[in-house]
Amino acid sequence: MFIVESTLPATARVALASIAIGTSGISTALVGWCGQPYVTTLRYLKAEENAECIRLITQTLLLKPRITTVYDPSFLIETRRAFAKWELADKMILSGDKAAEPGTEETVAETSDKEGNITGRWVVKWGENGEGTCHEVGKVIR
Repeated sequence: MFIVESTLPATARVALASIAIGTSGISTALVGWCGQPYVTTLRYLKAEENAECIRLITQTLLLKPRITTVYDPSFLIETRRAFAKWELADKMILSGDKAAEPGTEETVAETSDKEGNITGRWVVKWGENGEGTCHEVGKVIR
């Protein structure tokens, strides 16, 4: 059953092997959880005359790239989450020089896989006085 001979009963050897495999799985999951918000590549893109966006590339647990394009960098705020510096804002208030019609929605960021298939969007719904509330559509890396 096992390569190494021991005086331990078979049930104890099975228990030790199960604990070792379980510990390995848990540590791998923790590394994935801690590394999920880690940005491997950050690019500043100037799309049009007055449009700017930021492209953030992260990795999944299986090291597949997830590409998040933030169309309005003012939505990136500091976070208190562990192992992360920024996140997309839940709420936003427009500055005096910008305006949005109440009830309209706008895509703030999109996350896609390496083939370009969109997995999720971060959308803001504008309310009165330029106050916006954001929500997730699909699976977006915040």
